[in-house]
Amino acid sequence: MNGRQAAQLLGLLPGPQREVLRLRLLCGLSAEQTATVLGSTPAAVRLAQHQALEVLREELAGRRGPFGALP
Repeated sequence: MNGRQAAQLLGLLPGPQREVLRLRLLCGLSAEQTATVLGSTPAAVRLAQHQALEVLREELAGRRGPFGALP
């Protein structure tokens, strides 16, 4: 997957979920740190991350070719 494809996938997410993934995965913040930045709670951050990753998993599963690779 290239950067453009990743950006397209992230574009499927609502802004708050996209921001949670950016802070958690790209910036390496903890759920507590992310919650502070977003003015939220750690539980809400973990839930948003879980939901966002589930959307991305489902989208990727629908795009896989016969050998499990993206077309």
